[in-house]
Amino acid sequence: MAGIKKLGLWMLMVYVLIILVPTFASAHAYIIKATPMENEILAKAPSVISIEFDEEIQSSGFDSLIVIDASGKRVDLKNTHINKKKPKIIETGVQKNIPKGTYSIQWKVISADGHPVQGVIPFSIGTPGKDSSTLQAKTTGYIPKADMIIERVLLYTSFALYIGVIFFNLIIYRANHNQSTKVQSRNKLILWLSLLGITVSLLFSLPLQATINADVPWSQAFSPSLLKETLELPAFGHVWIIQMVLVSILALTTYLAIKRGEFSSFKAWGVQIIIILGLLVTKALTGHASGSKYKEIAVFMDFLHLLSASLWVGGIAAIVFILPAGDTSKENDKRDWSLYWDAIRRFSPWAMAAAAVIFFTGIVASTLFVPTINSLFHTGYGQTLLAKIVLFVVMIVLGAVHFVKSKIRRSKGLGVTAGVELSVGIIVMAIAAILTNLPTPPVPATGPIHETKQLDNGYQLTLSISPNVVGMNTFDIDLKDKSGQPVTDIEQITLTVSSLDMEMGKDTFRVPAVSIGKFQTRGMYFNMTGQWNIHVHGLTTSLDSFDIDFRSTVGNR
Repeated sequence: MAGIKKLGLWMLMVYVLIILVPTFASAHAYIIKATPMENEILAKAPSVISIEFDEEIQSSGFDSLIVIDASGKRVDLKNTHINKKKPKIIETGVQKNIPKGTYSIQWKVISADGHPVQGVIPFSIGTPGKDSSTLQAKTTGYIPKADMIIERVLLYTSFALYIGVIFFNLIIYRANHNQSTKVQSRNKLILWLSLLGITVSLLFSLPLQATINADVPWSQAFSPSLLKETLELPAFGHVWIIQMVLVSILALTTYLAIKRGEFSSFKAWGVQIIIILGLLVTKALTGHASGSKYKEIAVFMDFLHLLSASLWVGGIAAIVFILPAGDTSKENDKRDWSLYWDAIRRFSPWAMAAAAVIFFTGIVASTLFVPTINSLFHTGYGQTLLAKIVLFVVMIVLGAVHFVKSKIRRSKGLGVTAGVELSVGIIVMAIAAILTNLPTPPVPATGPIHETKQLDNGYQLTLSISPNVVGMNTFDIDLKDKSGQPVTDIEQITLTVSSLDMEMGKDTFRVPAVSIGKFQTRGMYFNMTGQWNIHVHGLTTSLDSFDIDFRSTVGNR
């Protein structure tokens, strides 16, 4: 048992260590460039507003790019569109001669993985008004609610039950040619229940996706126009139509196989196996993997992960729900558990193989979607992934316990541990349902930053860091007064940088002036990827001081 615990701890450590490797992709679209930028102060009104994301975004009726002034009046030309040459960019025109003041860009897009993302970007034309200090940029993605979690748990559990029953009858259960009526009855019941669960969850997913994309309540979910827009989305609608065709064929072929009573025939269940595998692939195509830079690899890993989890949980469920009902009684009126333990023993190697695949594909997912160690412990996605890892280790331990017991306990039942393992498996399915739609942590930025903030004395301070990576960077500071002219009374500027991910101390350095109101220095002050705080301290010739903080996400390229 001590060895098993050490194995689980080792696996957890590998999960944690693997995400320290530089990552390659993210899911959900993240802004890499906005024109105008967050809190940028423009001398004149822009003619076009544009936002560029780190991945292609889907063109749909749910896209929006709205520009409003401080009074809430809309000043864009209502011509939001995805740039045809650069599908990572959404843009819109702006009315001519809009006055000076504070404005906000309200945007919403559908990511390549089919998930909606929205946010607000404030900017100003001329000297910003008093209300500008209350405007903050924000980005939000869809957070799974009860309806989404219920739908996904139902779908994944139904997949597991269907796969588990087929696997049980074809591979595990050796009394195939002489099945009792009770065993056949249980097979039929679980197959039909799982098919019902798959069908209901897929039908339910269409209006559910409509409510998510349009951000409307369920009372509007069945609007024909919303359903039409949802079906026209390549990452969801087209796949959903394929899913409904596949599940219809699956129901028909399952009915024919059950009618023949051939539960142990590969020939009778070959088509159903292909169809259920196809359905698993379609689910991978509507998750985070479809938005990955390495889509083919990510989708295949996602498919293997879901298949292995379904095989594991489904196999346990089949043994628990089918075999006890089919066991015969001995002469002393005690239940005969030998067939039960034989099935456990035969299932264990498959369960261990499934666990190995789950572990491997989990590592790949971690490298793709969790960019830093800080992301693992301080984001909703990372914390949920950690919970899944812990439960996975619990399943490994319980599976090992059952395998050992199958060698030594032939006359007694398995007890509550089988139910615990099954329950943990279902909880893991629920967590997987949540992870499927949780926004993944953003990949650390690899481009320069350029951000402007207003000081308490009315000055505008712009901080630029290029290339904003681990290693050598150039730090530029530009100071302007209320009228937009360079500030002339600055005695000294110092910067203090500190990591927000872990305690590494602070590094303070002076930024010399290169011209009136402009300061610049170069240095290797970022020594790891992740979140950094840059504190700017200034001292005027009249010995007045000012302080302001900036945050930067430092990349590795």
